[in-house]
Amino acid sequence: MALLVTVPEQYRGINVVLVIKLMNLYLTFFILIFTLTSTAFAGSERIFITSGTSWTVPSDWNSSNNTIEVIGGGGGGNHNTAGGGGAYTLASNVPLTPGTVVAYAVGKGGTSAVNGGDTYFCNSTLNCASILGTAVQVGAKGGGSSTVDTASGAGGSSGAAACAAGLTCTKYSGGAGGTGNGNATPYPDGGGGGAGGPNGNGAAGGTEAAGSTDGGAGGGGSGGGSTPAAGAANNGDPGGNNSAGAGSGAGGVSATPNGGSGTSGGGGGGGYGNGTNAGGTGGTGGSGTEWESDFGSGGGGGCAGYNGTGLKGGAGGLYGGGAGGSTGTGAFNTGAQGVIVITYTSTVGTVIRNGTIKNATIQ
Repeated sequence: MALLVTVPEQYRGINVVLVIKLMNLYLTFFILIFTLTSTAFAGSERIFITSGTSWTVPSDWNSSNNTIEVIGGGGGGNHNTAGGGGAYTLASNVPLTPGTVVAYAVGKGGTSAVNGGDTYFCNSTLNCASILGTAVQVGAKGGGSSTVDTASGAGGSSGAAACAAGLTCTKYSGGAGGTGNGNATPYPDGGGGGAGGPNGNGAAGGTEAAGSTDGGAGGGGSGGGSTPAAGAANNGDPGGNNSAGAGSGAGGVSATPNGGSGTSGGGGGGGYGNGTNAGGTGGTGGSGTEWESDFGSGGGGGCAGYNGTGLKGGAGGLYGGGAGGSTGTGAFNTGAQGVIVITYTSTVGTVIRNGTIKNATIQ
């Protein structure tokens, strides 16, 4: 049986099949755009905490889909001694109650001969006075410091990390400060240790070779990075690289005596020194970039060279890098503070407020 369809005169000659195909194409395109738009506004939140002591758990917190990452503070530098880098710990699927106020601590960077502070995050405001508190869900140790000329600060230990029962945690140690060549004050010793990070342990700071008395060692690279090679003579040593094999600060030379700053978690370069009347400061460790262009595990500061009086070592890079050693009467530098990074997928599903939050401010 044939079906007769009467087509109005004004539409005769139009390919009806082609029109239907075009309509289907437009519909498919609309669905695709809607899907991409929905995906772009998925409720993934990332929060960076660099100060304060308490945080209110968001109403859309997802205890089944989150990570909390912490880096301890870097150790401070001293005469000829370098600070160790802060450790790194990640905990997955931390159970928190929406609307609850919880406490935390962001480890301070160590000053002269002072260890870096521990960084930790709790599930309440009680029993959270230290990394050993019973409310602590995840924590990372700060890097060490030293007052002994022939020794430097230890890196924050992954073995001392906090991880609450029932959680799955990833732990990496900070790099130790370089130990120097055994010469007493005022000669240069080691570079600061790099912080542990998402890509691995922080690298140890550089060590001056035996007999090398004037040029400074470079700082260690951040998590998964490299330790600088031992140097010689008067030139400063380059810093260590980050996990991607880049970011090293240049070592100081006679024409440009100050050690170069590291970038993207690379270690700062060591300063030049001729032992009598010329020398350079240690380079600052590079700020890490694993999470964003200004957030990640930091490189260690470079050691100063010796110019007959004394010079300042490089500061540790954000976050958690250890400070490089100073020489003679040079001022001491500080390790970098720690950080807490919270990432979770909203229980609401598709939300408009997708983005990065820094210190509870949407950027």
